[in-house]
Amino acid sequence: MGTSASTPSSTQVESSGERQRSDSSLLEPSLGLHCSSHKQQQIHMHLPADDNKRVIAVLGGSFDPITDGHLKCACEIVHAGMAEEVWIVPCGRRPDKPSLKTPYLHRLIMCHLAINTSFGSSFPIRACDIEMGEDEALSTYHLMKRLQEQYPSPDFKFVLGADLIAGPGSLRTWGAPGVPDAGERLYQHSKFILLDRAGYAVPPDLPHNFTRLKAREGTNMVTEDVSSSEIRRRMNIGKDGVIALGRGNYQMVDGLLSPPVLAHIIRYKLYAEG
Repeated sequence: MGTSASTPSSTQVESSGERQRSDSSLLEPSLGLHCSSHKQQQIHMHLPADDNKRVIAVLGGSFDPITDGHLKCACEIVHAGMAEEVWIVPCGRRPDKPSLKTPYLHRLIMCHLAINTSFGSSFPIRACDIEMGEDEALSTYHLMKRLQEQYPSPDFKFVLGADLIAGPGSLRTWGAPGVPDAGERLYQHSKFILLDRAGYAVPPDLPHNFTRLKAREGTNMVTEDVSSSEIRRRMNIGKDGVIALGRGNYQMVDGLLSPPVLAHIIRYKLYAEG
């Protein structure tokens, strides 16, 4: 849920060899989604009239695919009272990350499916398509800037793992086109909800714009550390992974992501290798 020094993305796109698998060519025939004017089709995130001090957590990522771990993280931010809403923001194309081959629209649709079938209709978690139609993923700096420009009233806080506070690829090293000190600006001025990560200590001298995610008094934080990469590995485990995929052998991931997301993956064979 962050970016590296060489990764100006809102999170951790297709390689040139995958360009023929464009969003529009893959999805238009089967889903009836016309993608030639993405920016005009973005969904405006309507906010209540009393949103002047509303805190919205921005959970960025490739969501390739979105897992139960992502969903639990999002809902626990709300349960802990850290934000009034969580916006799940799938990133755009990532030229620096050739492993991200799944088209943006598939990843966005899976986010909507997961949210709509995991939470009640009034629970404040939504998918935000602000990166739809971008040639490349927005840097975290530009993502937060654009959100604030489009929605000036709320107080946006970016969700960040404690593993991205220090060391190579940490927050302060992140870049952004045209902003040489983007990472330092983020560190000093943007607001963050900090997630604990096993094996990573939280520095005691963090600026006041960092808030550590903690459970409400009398409760324990519920977590599920299920990464998208683990899901993809399990999809094609063993030499007969592609054959198993075609036959619907998904026991290795069943229960780790919402059933509609799994059904979408099966229907479009998103992670079939070979």
